[in-house]
Amino acid sequence: MNILKLRILMLIDKFHKATDVAEALQIKQPTVSFHMKSLEKEMGVPLFSLQRGRIMLTEAGKKMLPYAKQIITLEQEARQAVDELAAKSQCQLQLGAESISGTYLLPSIIAKFTQKYPECRIQLEIQPADIIKQLFQQGEFDFLFLDDQAPLPEHTVAEMVVSDRVGLISNAGVHASKPVDTDRLDMLAKHTWVSYSGASAVDSCSAQFKPHLEINSWEAVKQVVGSGDALAFFPACGIQNDNISVPTVEWLPCAEADGNRDRYQINIVYRRNAHQSMIQQAFLAFIRQEGAQIKN
Repeated sequence: MNILKLRILMLIDKFHKATDVAEALQIKQPTVSFHMKSLEKEMGVPLFSLQRGRIMLTEAGKKMLPYAKQIITLEQEARQAVDELAAKSQCQLQLGAESISGTYLLPSIIAKFTQKYPECRIQLEIQPADIIKQLFQQGEFDFLFLDDQAPLPEHTVAEMVVSDRVGLISNAGVHASKPVDTDRLDMLAKHTWVSYSGASAVDSCSAQFKPHLEINSWEAVKQVVGSGDALAFFPACGIQNDNISVPTVEWLPCAEADGNRDRYQINIVYRRNAHQSMIQQAFLAFIRQEGAQIKN
């Protein structure tokens, strides 16, 4: 039994003519007659009778009518619920990011995007790279933001958003009269070091020195350095355009970090050949535009 047959039963009760039912459903009259006979065969009893040129419901047809109406009503409600969910999902973005891009790159970009698309609801989850890649493979995210030190999930495409550098941060006040000698490894080794404890693009640099303190928050690393006499390797994007006056830190290029290690990329990652909703396409185009402006 399909919904069309039940609609025909309802409309026969309303119009009493197959031609009028066909016009209402925008199908051919023989199709209406075919489904009427098919429904009777399926139910095993006559449901329609011809009386003075009008098609009437039999007693069995009348018994079936309220159930047909209920089923059609439920079908309409189900469609409406699914349509509402589909419309809602079309205006949602699920983003996963490792710590650097999630903390320093995405917040300003998301703020600009939501100004342009205020109806879009965005959820950003910041986790270690291995965790967000696993969640991505489980279908939890539309896009990932990863630095180029992390291997990509299978069947994905990566596009560079920005290129960033790794350098040193120090307390600008403490070292104003006693500059940090970034040219000599032996001099740097005499300092107190703070490091970010998770995997990140700065690992190849920070591994050169044994840290006295490890913290799993970039901002906490910045706070410690800005409040004392310690040094830390830090992504440049975490200091640039930083309007926070406390802690007062300065970013310094480090000569000991060679050209291959002091620069890294932040990529946007998405599934290869996957269908993208309109809002996903808009977000990807927006990221490309923002990335081009940052590079320039």
